[in-house]
Formats: sequence, C-alpha cells, structure tokens
Amino acid sequence: MFLRLILVFIFLSLSAHAQSLPAPLASTVSDFADLLPPEVEARVVDALTKGRQETGVHVALVTMERIADYGGAGQRIEDYAKTLFNTWGVGDAGRNDGILILVARSDREMRIALGAGYSVIWDNVAQRVIDRYFLPEFRADRYAAGIEAGVQGTIDLIARPYAANSPPPEPEPEGTTTDIIQMIMTGLLVVGVGFVAFRKHVGRVVARLRRCPHCGHRGLDQSRHILDQPTQTTTGRGEIHRSCPSCGKGTIIPYKIASKSASSGGFGGGSSSGGGATGRW
Repeated sequence: MFLRLILVFIFLSLSAHAQSLPAPLASTVSDFADLLPPEVEARVVDALTKGRQETGVHVALVTMERIADYGGAGQRIEDYAKTLFNTWGVGDAGRNDGILILVARSDREMRIALGAGYSVIWDNVAQRVIDRYFLPEFRADRYAAGIEAGVQGTIDLIARPYAANSPPPEPEPEGTTTDIIQMIMTGLLVVGVGFVAFRKHVGRVVARLRRCPHCGHRGLDQSRHILDQPTQTTTGRGEIHRSCPSCGKGTIIPYKIASKSASSGGFGGGSSSGGGATGRW
C-alpha cells in the first residue's frame, strides 16, 4: 500500500508538471512575454517560415517573463528548455534537427536548445550566435532588436549549414571585413527595430498624457490584448485598451495582426538530448 501511494504521488506530480507547461501559440513564435511589437513579430515569423521552407529545419521562438510562470519553478533553464522542446516536439522526428530559442526576460537568461541530431560541436556555434546577436541588444534592453537579429543568425549559422551537411562555420578573427559589415548591418537593424519598439512605448507614454474623454483627468492606462491569433491564411485581431483610473471608463481601439504567411507545417515530433547553449545578461 505504501509503495502504491508513492507511485500515485509521483504520477500526480509528473502530470501536474506536464499540465503546467504552456501550449505553443504557433509553430513559429510564442511571444508570451509580449516582447515583439506586431511589425517585428511579423518579420520574425516571415524569417522563420522562409528559413524552414528553404532548409527544412524547424526553428521555434518562445519568450517568457519567467520560466517559473510556465511550469519551470526551481529548474535550470537548460533542463526546462529541453523539457519544453520534447513536450512540443520541435523539428522532424526522423532527423531531430529542430531548434528552440527560449528567452526569459525577467530571469535574464536565454537558451538555444538543439535537437538530438546535432553533434556537440554545434553547441559552440549556438553560443556564438547568442554572444554575437542576442546578448549585446538584451543588455541594452533592446529585446526586439536582439531577437530579430538572433533569429536570423540562428537560421544562417546553424540551420542552413546543418541542412546542407556543411561543417559548422568557424569563428571569424576579430576585426575582419565580415565583422565590420555585420556591425554595420546590425546597427541598421537596431535603428529600424528600435524605432518600431520606440513607437510602441511612446504610445503608452502618450496615453498617460492624454485627458480622459469622459472626466477630463490625465493619466490613461494602456494595454494590448490579442483576441484572435493569426493563422496561415487569415489575419488575427487585437485591441488596445485605454482606461481612466479616475472614472473607470475607457476606450477600445481594434487592430489587425499579420498572418503567418503560409508557414510552418506545425510540430513534427522532434526531440532534444539537451544540447545547445545558454546566455545570461
């Protein structure tokens, strides 16, 4: 009887843990932390979709405030990312070539989790992608810019060469022409993405300065709500809510979310054995 109780307890604990993991919002981007303005998210979805169509490699991006909010309390991000990868089944089940990019903003950690098909040498490439593309922007609180640059770096430096059966790209010497060009391109990307993110935050600041149309007090609160996620063929719907703390009344502004652009093909049942790289800032 005692052994049965232990087994039941273990089963219930495992079941509760599995249930606490989030379901993906899409096979490309699950932006639970709302780090990406709609325009940036549309570009990231497009990059992931085209990358998968060209290489066959499924790359999925996930953002969270804290992994503890999504079933990861007390876990290392390496273990949590592996569990989430295997629960969702990222990548092709036969090739095990999927890639999961997990960003936990308030934890100040991220992980590129690689499928079981990647040899350990690809962990070094994943670390270079994190160090070069993600972390410099994250340390400056430019999350949208870092994610967009990092997603493209993941596709170009991991997915493409792996799919082509090419050896992992060698690290480039400091100060090469390629590095200089990359710095220029990254700078232009930062400016573009920064402008989009700036517009998003400016909207909130401006809302705080607006007068309530009902009572005339300043200091409106503004938040964004997604009503319908976009699909491969249809646009999604969202609303911007502005409310007045003084009188409690508010207004709702609808907006559209770009479609997934014929994307992904869903999750293929791939698995990870724990390979990849971690970044902290």
